[in-house]
Amino acid sequence: MAIVIRVVYNNKDWKAPCDTPGKDDFCWYCFAGFLGIKPPQRDDIICSGDCWERRLCKDYKWGCTPKGRVYGPDAYRGASVFLVFKQPDGNYTVWGKTKVSAVDTELMKSDNDFEDGFAFIHFNPFEPLPRDEWVTDLSDVQLVGARWLQGRHRYIDTNREKYLDQLIERGTPEESIELPVAVKSGSSDIKGIDVTITIMPNIYKKLEGIATEEGRNIDELVREAIAGWIRNR
Repeated sequence: MAIVIRVVYNNKDWKAPCDTPGKDDFCWYCFAGFLGIKPPQRDDIICSGDCWERRLCKDYKWGCTPKGRVYGPDAYRGASVFLVFKQPDGNYTVWGKTKVSAVDTELMKSDNDFEDGFAFIHFNPFEPLPRDEWVTDLSDVQLVGARWLQGRHRYIDTNREKYLDQLIERGTPEESIELPVAVKSGSSDIKGIDVTITIMPNIYKKLEGIATEEGRNIDELVREAIAGWIRNR
């Protein structure tokens, strides 16, 4: 199990307030008004807002949202964490990876409004990936296997984690991709099996479109296709 955390873009490597956010297209999400952050002003030279992102690669922690909640058992020490931001076109960029070092079980008490009442997950120290290693233009279905409408984090299984690691290693989703799929049987008497298939980008895009239209995930569609192929042999 791994965690994907959706943050907003930061043009100072997630270590300081952004420069001229009103002139940076990738800072668009900060002005959306529904993220629960203090937004910047359009004419800021240095961002006047406040958010966890400006200290993410210094404090190495991220709060559970909405306020007042704690992370569940799927967030544990040693779990992999992928950091992503939403692009202006609605797709995603994977810009960082680390591991969980600790998970708060109680809400923090602090004079800081952006800490008080939150439970945090803590990370091993990390740096953003070099920009030429960022994985860009991923849809939410590619990223977490389903539509991502609300919330700042999602849990993904081991197969999806391997898939994202593969993309980071290759640096692009445009090559053919090996997609691990857990084929599960509906009968308790038959064991499930794990298979790995290689999908070309045009086929993946078709699967992605069907999954989005039908509100399903790609793994489910592949399992269905395999079952149909076997039945028709």
